[in-house]
Amino acid sequence: MQPLSLYQLNALVRDAVEQTFPDTLWVVGELSEARQAGNGHFYGEIIEKDADGRNVLARARIHCWARQYNILRLRFMQESGQELRAGLRVLLQVQLTFHEAYGYSLNITDIDASYTLGSLAQQRREILRRLDEDGILHDNQSLPLPPLTQRIAVVSASTAAGYGDFCHHLQHNPYHFRFSVQLFPAVMQGQHVEESILSALQQIADETEEWDVVVIIRGGGAVADLACFDTYHLAAAVAQFPLPVIVGIGHERDETVLDYVAHKFVKTPTAAADFIIGNQTAQLTALDRFSARIHDAATLALRNRQDKLRNVSARMPLAVLKYTFGCNHRLQLMSRALSTGASSALVNAAHDADRLSQRLQAAVPLMLERRRHSLDLLAQKVAQNDPIRILRQGYSITTVRGKVVTDAAQIQPGDKIHTRLAQGEIVSECQEKNTKTSE
Repeated sequence: MQPLSLYQLNALVRDAVEQTFPDTLWVVGELSEARQAGNGHFYGEIIEKDADGRNVLARARIHCWARQYNILRLRFMQESGQELRAGLRVLLQVQLTFHEAYGYSLNITDIDASYTLGSLAQQRREILRRLDEDGILHDNQSLPLPPLTQRIAVVSASTAAGYGDFCHHLQHNPYHFRFSVQLFPAVMQGQHVEESILSALQQIADETEEWDVVVIIRGGGAVADLACFDTYHLAAAVAQFPLPVIVGIGHERDETVLDYVAHKFVKTPTAAADFIIGNQTAQLTALDRFSARIHDAATLALRNRQDKLRNVSARMPLAVLKYTFGCNHRLQLMSRALSTGASSALVNAAHDADRLSQRLQAAVPLMLERRRHSLDLLAQKVAQNDPIRILRQGYSITTVRGKVVTDAAQIQPGDKIHTRLAQGEIVSECQEKNTKTSE
């Protein structure tokens, strides 16, 4: 028989696979590898272990092309609430393929998320759906975490190793932060978990002002033991609690519904302590940063002021000299202006005096002539009214006791009457008088 080349052999295997498995199959297994390449294609590996979970009994390469994977991935996340990752048990619908160069692999065409979820996960999903419909799913997550989380109310079993680890980790933190921790005991395993934790939460709620944060912690255990935390009433109480709630239940691969509603969920009690210490450390770092910023700002401001002072000090002599020079220059200009102005004023005053002198020389003779003419007119009036001239016209002046008589009533019989004439004076005695005026 003529030997076959490897390619020929692989081609025969491919034909045999395609003929034997023409349709898709459902395969159960655990993802040991899961990754999405840069081109969007999904590549991974599915394995089956023995009953002890230690030995791998079978393995196969799996892949899913980008277009199909984007659809399956979105649906799987919506139904299961998680990504495809190593460690998940999955139920895959696959098409068997065999490539001459790459060998045997399974092309994923569908994923049954319900298988992965299992009964516990299905219950958890239903609780979360109800919380979301009630509008309280993210209430606790929206609460602000106090800057200083020092007063801590712990819900845990008093004998739990996890509680001891939590307290020890807080007390021996490398930053020497001080914490006030009080335990509110609760049953953390069995059928009374829900009512016990609800009772502890109610005690804390009655004294909310005394605490900064609530921590619910429990060590790891079997998945079945953690199912008691997946109840609607417990999840609703945590979601609506007035203080931020930190949940640390189980180990790294464990999940409960409380993880989805708490302000912060961590995997272990020690991790819860680390989170609180980390919050304090962040505040301390922020304070150090603010202190450094204040110091830098103050140093910069002081340096700027010192630079400005030095600049001012350096500019001061020149500024004074410049100011003095400017003042001297202005004084010189003013002096020149005054000198020029005074000379101009004196010249103008001299011109004014000359003009005034000329005007006076012309005005004085005219004024004197006018005054002479006025005097002549007055002289004529005086001459015309001279009493002697009037007396010469035949008039006389009669006086009695030195007073001029203008009315006969002024004279009494027997009075001496002096009559002044143009030439001489007559003295007579009144014998009779007539006060009636003749027409």
